[in-house]
Amino acid sequence: MNHYIVLWPMVVITAMMLLMMMTIRLLSNAAIEYDIKNDLRKSMNQSLKYISFEKDGLKIEDEFWYIQDCTFVILRTDGTVEAGNYPEKLKEKIKELEVPERLTVSVTSGTEKYYVRDVKIGREHTKWKYYVRGIIKKSDADSHYATIAMVSYLNIICVLAAILVWGLFYSKRVSRALDDMCKTAESIGTSFDITKRMTENYKFQEVEVLAQANNRMLDRIEQNFKQQKQFTSDVAHELRTPIAVVLAQCQYARERMLSVEEHEEILDVIFRQSKKIDSLIIQLLHLSRLDQDRIEIQDETLDFVEIVQSVCEEWQEKLQNGIRIRLKLEEAYSMGDIGLIVIVIQNLLTNAVKFSRPYGVIDVKTGEASGESYVQVTDYGIGIAKEHQEQIFQRFYKCDKSRNAEGFGLGLALSKKIAEKHGGRITVISELGKGSTFTLYLPVQKKIPSENF
Repeated sequence: MNHYIVLWPMVVITAMMLLMMMTIRLLSNAAIEYDIKNDLRKSMNQSLKYISFEKDGLKIEDEFWYIQDCTFVILRTDGTVEAGNYPEKLKEKIKELEVPERLTVSVTSGTEKYYVRDVKIGREHTKWKYYVRGIIKKSDADSHYATIAMVSYLNIICVLAAILVWGLFYSKRVSRALDDMCKTAESIGTSFDITKRMTENYKFQEVEVLAQANNRMLDRIEQNFKQQKQFTSDVAHELRTPIAVVLAQCQYARERMLSVEEHEEILDVIFRQSKKIDSLIIQLLHLSRLDQDRIEIQDETLDFVEIVQSVCEEWQEKLQNGIRIRLKLEEAYSMGDIGLIVIVIQNLLTNAVKFSRPYGVIDVKTGEASGESYVQVTDYGIGIAKEHQEQIFQRFYKCDKSRNAEGFGLGLALSKKIAEKHGGRITVISELGKGSTFTLYLPVQKKIPSENF
């Protein structure tokens, strides 16, 4: 990586400081000119104290000629010099100069610049009318300003040099860190080894934050890859068993002469296993479409009481081992896709039935609370250990690691996705050996009265 890319702020700072120097130069010249004119005015006002009128003419005290930085010339009204002398370089230029009274004008002669001011002295009714002309050479007056300006320029140059040196040092270190990050990223891209991580002990906080963000992204990618591998393995495992059963039954039927009863039994096994495969594929398709946001929610009014009653009646007819469903239904409405919500309720009931004890009871409740409508399914079976409760919504996750339990471990994952798609959630409360309570929450929607046509 070209570290000069990182130096662009230094270029901007340099340009700004050069602009600052030009601005200081312009402002200092304006300030110097203002101060010189102000000093000339004060000096001339001071000089008038040393001039007086007597019967035989003007009386000029010696102090008049020694006011600092100023040259004075006393002129008659016709412009002839009464006393004093012009600076040598100004003698020719001054003849052509017209100076309005009490205004300061500038005159340039060669490389020197002068400021000139006239003040009228005497009274209108007297016969003596004179002008005092004050002259200041700019180079004499602004020498101390030049020193200050020079010191200012040197300070600016020193600061600029320090910033550039620091910026070059900083940019090299930053670019070295970025080079390291780029090499790590390129290495990951070429070797496909997503276990590599970027160093996080950089001395610059911004670079370290960037490295941490990249590492978090790599962690997420690695986790997704692991989940994908696990997903592929789990699907293969779940499909292998029913397909193996189907193949075994077909092989058995081909090799033997079977009676009608044996054929029916084999067909029944093949049907059950095919139905199991079909159920797995349907759930996987639902999850895939939800992941890709390809399922459009058909918004309808959800009457939880009506939906739960319908699902529970169907379940009660096929329940075995004396398990009963008790209903406690209160009015609850929401908006969503009835078909998808039915899948969620069926999955919750399936789990409750699967893990209930013989002759057990399953309680199903509906209602509204805190702006949410809910369906709650409670069983009093084996329960779920605390360490498993956060993982049960993962795909293919089963608390029974031996995988002898029925089902694929997709029901809760699919149910959670459907709930989130509707802007809702699913919670679980469980205690090992005492049972579990799963609750589906959706936003409350008041029932819309049907129109009579």
